[in-house]
Amino acid sequence: MLPEAQGAPHGRGPARTVRTLARRALLAALLSALALSAWSGAAFAQAADPGGAPAPTGEADVVEGNLADDATPALFSVGLAAGFPSYQTVALAVSLQAEFVGAQLKGSWTPAGVYLGGQLRVYPPVPVPVPLYLGVGGGVYGSNGSYHFVLGAHVPLGKALRLDLEGGVANVPQLAERAWVPHLAAGLSYAFPVSLAPGGEGPGTRSPAEPGPGGGACTAPGEPDGDLIPAVIDAMVDDWILSARATYGSVYRGLDYRYSIKGVRLSGNAANVTVAYSGSVEEILTGARHSASGEARVRLDWTGCGWRGGSVEY
Repeated sequence: MLPEAQGAPHGRGPARTVRTLARRALLAALLSALALSAWSGAAFAQAADPGGAPAPTGEADVVEGNLADDATPALFSVGLAAGFPSYQTVALAVSLQAEFVGAQLKGSWTPAGVYLGGQLRVYPPVPVPVPLYLGVGGGVYGSNGSYHFVLGAHVPLGKALRLDLEGGVANVPQLAERAWVPHLAAGLSYAFPVSLAPGGEGPGTRSPAEPGPGGGACTAPGEPDGDLIPAVIDAMVDDWILSARATYGSVYRGLDYRYSIKGVRLSGNAANVTVAYSGSVEEILTGARHSASGEARVRLDWTGCGWRGGSVEY
């Protein structure tokens, strides 16, 4: 677990607890990627003791990065949702978020025909553990129409998977008149960062077609190849940081980080490393800067053709 984030106000209470959880959620997502990136600067000795002895890494350099001037990437998602009123019993939804604003399109089948709807969203910079949004939208199905107002949240379940929750009110036709009814929705979506710059890739991304170590087809399984680790880990780190910045871009900005390797241990087809890290982010709402530091233990597994990311523990 991350230690208590610095810069929190003194005193106890629910407000302080929520703010601390929010900072930890973001820093955990960002700094787990930073811990992984320490591999790219480490000397990896394939000849080390296969029984699990520490591998010599030499003098570990401190690697630093500052993303204060980088534009926040947008976040595109696609998923399935279920809810009430009945026009959204089971619906396919796609959405796009660009920092503080977003939009969603939703479609489903109803007894009255196909439902097509849309929603505009505002993401306030509220420092809570999950991104929140206020939404207003509407849709049509057959000769009917509806509109709604909601408060929603995206609960991260992993780097790309998230639980989407909405609650609010909807105005719908009922027999001879219209009425206000509860609007409730829950769903799972897959979200990934995208660049809205014309013809540009997301910052820090690496094209899958880019030639490099391990980029060719695997014709036959082989022994663990330490030379492949830097490129694999660099791509993983870029991906994690980009995803975290897109997810929390409406709440935090200005990631600053540094890390250094403390030890490497090899055991068969597994590689383990201990990394010392520190980092900070700026809270958009108040301008306060919050930091965290500690150690992480990272594991990579050899598949026979390349390295695969395993686990990160604090």
